[in-house]
Amino acid sequence: MEIALDQRWQTLLAKPGLTDLVLNGASHCYADTGSGLMRTRSSFETDAELTQALIELGFQTGNRIDMSRPISDFTIGRHRFHAALPFGVSTRPLVSIRCHAGKKITLENLVSADMISGSEKDFLVSELANKSNIAVCGATSSGKTTLVGALLAQLSERVICLEQVPELYLEAPAIRLTERVANQEGLGAVSLNQLVIEALRMRPDRLVVGEVRGAEFGVLLQAMNNGHRGTMTTLHVRDLDSLPARLQMLGRLSGLSPELTTELVTSSFDLVLQLDRVDGARRLVEIGRFTGEGYEIQRVRP
Repeated sequence: MEIALDQRWQTLLAKPGLTDLVLNGASHCYADTGSGLMRTRSSFETDAELTQALIELGFQTGNRIDMSRPISDFTIGRHRFHAALPFGVSTRPLVSIRCHAGKKITLENLVSADMISGSEKDFLVSELANKSNIAVCGATSSGKTTLVGALLAQLSERVICLEQVPELYLEAPAIRLTERVANQEGLGAVSLNQLVIEALRMRPDRLVVGEVRGAEFGVLLQAMNNGHRGTMTTLHVRDLDSLPARLQMLGRLSGLSPELTTELVTSSFDLVLQLDRVDGARRLVEIGRFTGEGYEIQRVRP
């Protein structure tokens, strides 16, 4: 069932180019339309009004948020909400909303937005044609999902995309599977790790994992080492110098030894792309390849 946001939310989310919206209580509202968070007018008069609106959204989406469960995530259309209520964990109602484009974004669009250069676009198209395994890295809101979506827009293949919540824009024959949390009785959970295993049985031309955060990392590495080419994933990393530590941590969460993690990573990923914000705008700032000597990364300049 499609859930309609009321006029208060629609007004806040109608800003052109909106990528993020945060409310620190009803009176402090900030929007990011591409140049960082800027204060904007709120649609809510009081904290009590905002709290009740969030409780209602949680109820409509089947994601309980109330005094007994004051923090929750839920997705409505192309908007992903994270909310915290002032019931012991916060003094005011807090909400962070990620807004996804809901439309096809191409590499040409990213060139026009100065997120990548023309030569970088040509380089990435060539890497896609070669079915390189690609890790897209960056901090929060650096453009990882946007870049992966633009790469997928180049393809007309059976891509199976696995996500915690729906974020990527997909067109047939690509398909999506999403993680599912347990119900109030603790039943029915479907993890990203399980989805990776199931997706490998569904004849994918390519596999895309929205973000690896835990045990699914080990399964994904094994899939790439078993010959599943053209795989893409995103990693939450500040810069390429921080990547080895992040990979080792994910390896430990997957039950892999440090030595095996290093071996699998360097034989699996063909390309790492690092994104960052430069003067408030998203940019592809580094491209690298593992040299095969531990986690040493050779920078590439297309």
